Amino acid sequence: MPGISQCMIVKNEEQNIERALSWGKGIVAEQIVVDTGSTDRTKEIARQMGAKVYEFTWCNDFSAAKNYALDKATQEWIAFLDADEYFSQEDAKKLSFYLEQLHNNEFDGIVTAFVDLDNDGKILQVGSHLRIFRKLPELRYCRRIHECLTKDGSKKIHAADLTRELSIYHTGYGKAESQRKKGSKRNLEMILAELLDHPEDYEMHGYLGNEYARMGDLSQAEASYEKAISLMPEEKKGVYGVTSSEIWQRLLHVMTMIPEKETSELLKVYQQAREGWPEDGDHDYILGQYYASHGDYQTGAQHLRQALALLEQYGYTAKSAILSGQILKAYEMLAMCCFNMGDLEECVKITAMMLKENPYLMSVLVVMLSALAKDPGTGGRGQAGATEAAAFLGNNFYQLQSLKDRLFILQAAMGAGYQELVEVLKGTLTPEEFVAVDQALGGKLSRPASREVSSQLIAVPSVDSGQRRGNGLRIVLFYCSTESFNFFADQLDRELRARGYETFILDVRNPSAEDPHSYVSFARFVSSGVDVAICYDAMGIRDQALIDIWNEQETLVVDIFMDPPLRFHPSLENTPAKYHLFCCDREHVAYVRQYFKKEISQVDFMPHVGVVPEENLRVIPYKERKYDILFCGTYYQPDGQMAEITKFYPENTREFELYQRALQNLRHNSKLSVVQGVLLTMNQMELKLSEKEWRSVLNISNYVDWAIRMHQRGRVVTALAESGLELYLLGRGWENHPSVSLSHVHRIDDRIPYGETLSYMANARINLNVMPGFKQGTHDRIFNTLLQRSVPLTDSSAWIDDNYTDGVDIALYDLDHLEKLPDIAKGLLVDTELAERIIENGYQKTVSQFTWGHCVDWILDAVREERISR
Repeated sequence: MPGISQCMIVKNEEQNIERALSWGKGIVAEQIVVDTGSTDRTKEIARQMGAKVYEFTWCNDFSAAKNYALDKATQEWIAFLDADEYFSQEDAKKLSFYLEQLHNNEFDGIVTAFVDLDNDGKILQVGSHLRIFRKLPELRYCRRIHECLTKDGSKKIHAADLTRELSIYHTGYGKAESQRKKGSKRNLEMILAELLDHPEDYEMHGYLGNEYARMGDLSQAEASYEKAISLMPEEKKGVYGVTSSEIWQRLLHVMTMIPEKETSELLKVYQQAREGWPEDGDHDYILGQYYASHGDYQTGAQHLRQALALLEQYGYTAKSAILSGQILKAYEMLAMCCFNMGDLEECVKITAMMLKENPYLMSVLVVMLSALAKDPGTGGRGQAGATEAAAFLGNNFYQLQSLKDRLFILQAAMGAGYQELVEVLKGTLTPEEFVAVDQALGGKLSRPASREVSSQLIAVPSVDSGQRRGNGLRIVLFYCSTESFNFFADQLDRELRARGYETFILDVRNPSAEDPHSYVSFARFVSSGVDVAICYDAMGIRDQALIDIWNEQETLVVDIFMDPPLRFHPSLENTPAKYHLFCCDREHVAYVRQYFKKEISQVDFMPHVGVVPEENLRVIPYKERKYDILFCGTYYQPDGQMAEITKFYPENTREFELYQRALQNLRHNSKLSVVQGVLLTMNQMELKLSEKEWRSVLNISNYVDWAIRMHQRGRVVTALAESGLELYLLGRGWENHPSVSLSHVHRIDDRIPYGETLSYMANARINLNVMPGFKQGTHDRIFNTLLQRSVPLTDSSAWIDDNYTDGVDIALYDLDHLEKLPDIAKGLLVDTELAERIIENGYQKTVSQFTWGHCVDWILDAVREERISR
């Protein structure tokens, strides 16, 4: 039996590496992991699992790294999968069988199906890839990015088609990854460099279009796809795949998202795509979405039916790839078109087919009940018709004797505004069941609905609604006791209002009724409906009454965690039905997915942003600035934070020792995050905990998080103070730090509002940042510093390393080598040319990617995706 070398290149893949290596156990002869600069536990885990781990110095060239891995392989066949890709156990076992069948054949490789999954494991798209191939010296990867396998320089490789027998699953296409790519220009820069060398490479122009589309630059994406099509060889016409038909699909999709684009332009592209690739249903699916979202339900339905017919007749991995992963969405959209066209019988027929497959699709049941409520045969006959509708549901999809099923139907009937059916179902409840169901529905059964739900609520949402001005969104923001969050709310409010949205800011500190942000004013705003609520650190969901309002209004709550999620366990355990969480650190995203995967379905990464100064604001020349080094932030005694743990565990307990030792581990190794430090300590102490106990330990670890932050802030300030540099501290608590007794260490009034600190930052040559809690994330000080045209001097993170470059657009120091920090600071103070170059480069990068306008774009992306997926 031929031997297999499993190969992969990795960087910071500790969340994926175990699964990536697990599928090959007992199947492959060796596992080769080439690491390109991980700062997490990737290499450690890989070695523990028996892989051969090699280190490769990253040189902005994926092919170079992959070819290095090929050179290390010793077996006859290569299985080259990324860390976020894997075979199912069943397919992995079949792999050896197929290779044995092909080993004496002329095939150089195997093409398998390639399935993109979202964060919930749902299929997004199905395609095909060549990832299994012989180890031959003439088979090598080429291109810096979007690398492809070549044979003696040619892309034509004789491969067996096993797309119907084997599938590789890819988990890297969730919203978090999409968001990360939007915040990084690394891929864009590599593609542009590749195009400088090969300007006629049509595939690279297609990939360039993909990058611009991810960044939201639709006009550039359109131009890149058109360029790719103009350079596409004639022989590619009729070939189905990523570098042929998919480019046309993406062009058409991008054009549907540009509001000013004329329908005639879309139809021209559609006709050309259909002529070249007549068996692909994706073109009709995209156009069907477009017409439906613009209210032309009849034309939308025609294209959706055509798309589904093509999928049924011709569909496989490279044909109707997008539709293959979104069949339910296509049928639901078709049903909604039928509803809006008045074809109620067809709407019920389609939704019934979907509910036969899965009866617990709430949005589908709402569509069906909306049709039944409007149908003269049911809804038109009041209570009698509703009784028939209930019997229809019970006979075909649900067990009406089950309280769970009746509760599900009740919720759908309320969402559809089918009040007669609500009354019929209420009549089936015993007094005890009524109380239980009423509590589950937030008291909605025992009181009249606050506003009648219109059947128009189920009209197909606009595909590009998040990009259009004045689309009627009503949004609630929050003021709270955290002054910086109030400033952030004001920034969001300004950006949202500028785009034509209706906003209201609720002050959860409960001011008097006369206050414009009071609960009384909030009640008036809510009476007309709320589409979105945006809050920080769970401020909008800490009150159960607010959660009930969001659920009743079907409001999407967008929550942005500025701090680690380990602080917010109670809120994460009790969220609204529609909830989208953003975290400012990738590890925080992974934490929520690991420990709250049952409670939180949508969690993504979002970097911090900064405030762009007014255009007429004078920039103070670097040499004329008042403050040499400024730090804006609070300081508390680390020991005081750790003492809080005694509220949960006495000092002489093993649990208390766990936190003390974890803090020591974090002090000795600044590369560890708090969670990693606690995990390491648990292993050292050989503690075994249940999931419930483990959650509790992590929640209380937030005091360790505070303590290590204060410890590192104190160390950084001490290192600079002892060097004799002029240092200014703006924030509370610094009177407790020993360095403030030095004459060259100055305290600034700690009562200065957050917004006003920006003027201090603009008057400083260097703004100091310390962020030990963000190993894969960001802090707003960095972006505000650059936008105020000052030098950010900060410790780094994996995200910073991916997006900024030391000495080019940022200045970095190492928490493990603070003895070098004073010299770095002195160099920036003396070398004005270097400092000003860093400021200008950093300003241009930040103003183009990380402002409050971009933050609103990311939030509206989440809103749009939620509306489209309804």
